[in-house]
Amino acid sequence: MLRYLLWICCFGLLVFGCAELVQAQANTWPQYPVDPQYPDAINRGPGSYFSWVKLVLVIALYLLWVKTTDWANRDCQILGLPYSVWNPVIVFPFVVGLLLVLTIPMFAAGFGLLFLSYAIPMGVYVFKRNSTVELHERVLTPSHMRHMLAGQMGKMGVDMGSEGKAAHEKGAPVNFTAMGGTEQQNQANIIWARQSPGYLPAKELVSEAIRQRADKVMLDFTRDAVAIRFQIDGVWHEAEGQDRESGDNVLAVFKKMGNLNVDERRKRQVGRFKAELEKRAYMGMIISQGTQTGERVIIQLDRPSEDFKSLRELGMRDKMEDQVRKLLQSDHGMFIMSALPAGGLTTTSRLVLAVTDRFTRDFVAFQDENQPEPLVQNIDLTTFNSAKGDVPFKMLETLLRKEPNVVVVNELPNPECAQLLCEQAADDKLVITTVRAKESVEALLRVLLLKVPPGLFARSAIGVLNQRLVRRLCDECKQAYEPTPQLLQKLGIPAGRIEHLYRTPEPSEQEKTCLKCNGIGYYGRTSIYELLVVDDKLRAALEKSPKLEVLRQVARQGGNRTLQQEGIVLVAQGVTSVQELSRVLKQ
Repeated sequence: MLRYLLWICCFGLLVFGCAELVQAQANTWPQYPVDPQYPDAINRGPGSYFSWVKLVLVIALYLLWVKTTDWANRDCQILGLPYSVWNPVIVFPFVVGLLLVLTIPMFAAGFGLLFLSYAIPMGVYVFKRNSTVELHERVLTPSHMRHMLAGQMGKMGVDMGSEGKAAHEKGAPVNFTAMGGTEQQNQANIIWARQSPGYLPAKELVSEAIRQRADKVMLDFTRDAVAIRFQIDGVWHEAEGQDRESGDNVLAVFKKMGNLNVDERRKRQVGRFKAELEKRAYMGMIISQGTQTGERVIIQLDRPSEDFKSLRELGMRDKMEDQVRKLLQSDHGMFIMSALPAGGLTTTSRLVLAVTDRFTRDFVAFQDENQPEPLVQNIDLTTFNSAKGDVPFKMLETLLRKEPNVVVVNELPNPECAQLLCEQAADDKLVITTVRAKESVEALLRVLLLKVPPGLFARSAIGVLNQRLVRRLCDECKQAYEPTPQLLQKLGIPAGRIEHLYRTPEPSEQEKTCLKCNGIGYYGRTSIYELLVVDDKLRAALEKSPKLEVLRQVARQGGNRTLQQEGIVLVAQGVTSVQELSRVLKQ
């Protein structure tokens, strides 16, 4: 604040002082005859007394001083230099010089002193800060001046190539941001990372992962080498490995950006960073853990989420969506959504909530602050913090006293809450919740494992929506083939119903690698949905014989289609392959 006040005061001196003194420094004011009526008046003549060249020089130097002193103040804080010392050193000599240039009769002498009062303190600061930083961080060096020139030429449309770029700016156009520490720690960590020989390879690794649409990168360290794999659409693919020394340098960069201990190779560590490529931001997480052969590292890249707007875009059939909407219009009951971990449940939950009648009924949500889930408009959120010792049961009781029509709870917190919600669902409230399960009937058993009385749960359950993610065949390179009668029979498809199925291409069938899928044969994923509507027979089985095989049999008898049957529809439509469906169902 003091710095800004001094700038304002200096500018005031400049405006009012220059008007009176710039010309006076060159010579005296012109003399004209005294007006007899006003003998005491000071007659300075008709005007044109300013030397505009001198005035512009002083103002230009003043503006340069303002800009560079502000940079020096921020630079001190970034580098940890004592800005409380350097600010007065840079500011006050220039204030004195400004007074001198406005009072010394000789402009050349006054301006010379003003320039020295700016250049000497600033030069001392630049010399001092350059001695504390690495070569590529120094300013006013020949390489720095070339970089500045290249930047200005670039703004003018002149291509200077890589000339003028700092060392860390070369290579893949990825910009990293360190996270996990304080602002000062993050700044120090990114400076350290940029100086590391592994910085440019780290940029290349992230750039290649993003280009191949990888969600995760796995680095497996052994004594002599580092194996690298990319997880693309949920499946791991081998990538070109590295020697141990190069891998260690790359790992050090990621650990430093995540504010982790670079030298720790045994204990589990978790850190975060951010990467930007082509104006898109990717939040990154690094997880390292020692293994028997060395160390395993997972680098997770949270890609900007696709803006799905409907369940149909996720792969749900129109008829099934109508059934889901009907269940969600119930005035009471428990509707469960389930999937395997990382199975797309968050996105499905959001879009299921989007088709509910939230504007005619009172919706509330109950979540753990440590496991937040996205909601949609017009749902009031109440949170608890299990890590701080909050008792969710008591908070849920308080919430239910407000008599909401619908309660949304992702992941039932504990047995007490599960039983309370089942009681409310059996009475007069619709409860929407999620569990982790492979199939719909297993989701029912997962709730029973929370010690909910089978009879109570049987009365409250109305439906389960389960899903799996399956890779889509690449439209650019998928190959049609005629299925054998045995295969059609195994799939349950009547002979003559379809002429062709589709698969990934063989290497001999491609002249060059498919540019869209990079030769994988699959591009993107869709969902297989399994909707289980709980009827009276299934309720009776839940109450009397809650076993997996019994529930499966009763569900099939009730006309509920399994994940396999739903997946075969996608195979017949050419969306995915038999091999991919088989892989997913074995999970």
